Amino acid sequence: MPLTAPLTPTRPAPKPPVTNRIAPAPSTAMRAAVRLAGGREVCFVCGLDEEGVVTTARVAARGDVGSVLALPGFAKRGEMLVHNHPSGLLEPSGADHDVAARMHDDGVGFGIIDNDATRLYVVVEVPAVETRSSLDPDSVAHDLGPDGPIARQHLRYEDRASQRDMAAAIARVYNEGGIGLLEAGTGVGKSLGYLVPALRWAAANGERTVVSTNTINLQEQLVGQDLPFLAAALTDQKVRFALLKGWRNYLCKARLEQAMGGAAQLFEEGMAREVGSLAEWASRTVDGSLADLPVPPRPEVWDEVSAEGDVCTRTRCTHFESCFVFKARRAAAEADVIVVNHHLLLADLAVRRAAQNWNDAAVLPAYSRLVVDEGHHLEDAAAAHLGSTVTRRGVQR
Repeated sequence: MPLTAPLTPTRPAPKPPVTNRIAPAPSTAMRAAVRLAGGREVCFVCGLDEEGVVTTARVAARGDVGSVLALPGFAKRGEMLVHNHPSGLLEPSGADHDVAARMHDDGVGFGIIDNDATRLYVVVEVPAVETRSSLDPDSVAHDLGPDGPIARQHLRYEDRASQRDMAAAIARVYNEGGIGLLEAGTGVGKSLGYLVPALRWAAANGERTVVSTNTINLQEQLVGQDLPFLAAALTDQKVRFALLKGWRNYLCKARLEQAMGGAAQLFEEGMAREVGSLAEWASRTVDGSLADLPVPPRPEVWDEVSAEGDVCTRTRCTHFESCFVFKARRAAAEADVIVVNHHLLLADLAVRRAAQNWNDAAVLPAYSRLVVDEGHHLEDAAAAHLGSTVTRRGVQR
């Protein structure tokens, strides 16, 4: 049988930015709405068919000749927000680009039409719907049951119905989205109850979960006991996890070298010995974090050698490849579960809010699922990072 080369599939040609992708009925409706508004800008929410043609349109807001409200929440995922430019020039403005970016994050397209609604300039196409594999809550609960992999691995396994119920409930939240609020007493096994669904979701969909805690003790339990245990128990999948801390929790090798060079001038004798001990420890520590030190140094010594983001030279540093901070960040970028504390989580959120960046890496790598343990402490961290302080003197100024 003769061999033939497989046909190379042809990629569909990209849609041109300015098109007549508007069906007659919505075109007529939008044209009439613009005329009723006196030719001013009107914002429409449009439904599209499988070919990307506008098939329905409804008025969402009316503006003036130069602007119109286009707020998140007007359109649902899979729809397109469209407004007219009375000038007939379908060139997107800077404000249009900003709105389009926000709409895209919500799964909504964004376009501009002329007043006759015959031409459509698509700034952002409707994002393709991501298909996800749902978790089976009963299967997740079975993982924690007497016949599951946890029981086979745990030498002192104890069946806890409330733990299985919790895991199943969290699996449903992963499937459906939204927020789940759970309260459980001591002894339920909360950490395994949320880690198993998180790991199963990562295996099924490739999406990571950030787990935020308040105390160091719980962080150490998660990365030192629970997650390694699950890595051994869940043999049908990879379990990748990382602990990520703030910059000042890590030793900076460059600053340590500087401190060593000027130890005699910078420190008194006792402190200089501590710097020498840190240098010896730096050669054998795995993660280079303050928590890994058998005896913490004096705060004024650690201040001189800890990492600081605002002075870090990053790739220009001679220690970049072995840098403890960036080793931790690289591990986090590959992890299915990242453990952080509330302050680092809120610092990440503050940066994302300021930059309107909800999809890419910021302080933390990009993530789509969040578990907040010890949530009763979250308010204080949120106030510190997202709140504002008002004083009488400040108001008077």
